Amino acid sequence: MFAALNRNLLKSVMLADGVFSLVAGIALFAFAGPISGLVGPHATPAILAGLAAFFLLWGAFHLAVGRQERPSPAAVRVAIAGDALWVIGSVAVLFLARGGLTLAGIGLIALAAVAVADILLLKQIGLGRQQRAAIA
Repeated sequence: MFAALNRNLLKSVMLADGVFSLVAGIALFAFAGPISGLVGPHATPAILAGLAAFFLLWGAFHLAVGRQERPSPAAVRVAIAGDALWVIGSVAVLFLARGGLTLAGIGLIALAAVAVADILLLKQIGLGRQQRAAIA
């Protein structure tokens, strides 16, 4: 199993990110009220619904790219740029809006930023491997 993951790292990461994003989007739609109360007053149900819609689109994009035999380098770069913007935005929210977040909200945003940064790095590694394999 790990050999297959290693061989197809980029596809695996894109597919996993797609599935996770879809599940997160569905969960945010289904539980916007309770999650809003957990995160803090700045995370209104309307904002969480918008975030959920974004996650559904982001997840569909990742699944479409991950299902390709060789994921498009341009599409992967878009995914990497989106992940980088997510991390930067998360840090900005933690600094600029921390007064409107609960401790749990701060923790969730920080945890998500670290997870997205890790996924970004895996995408970069997978893209590099794919490009080296194409040259060889």
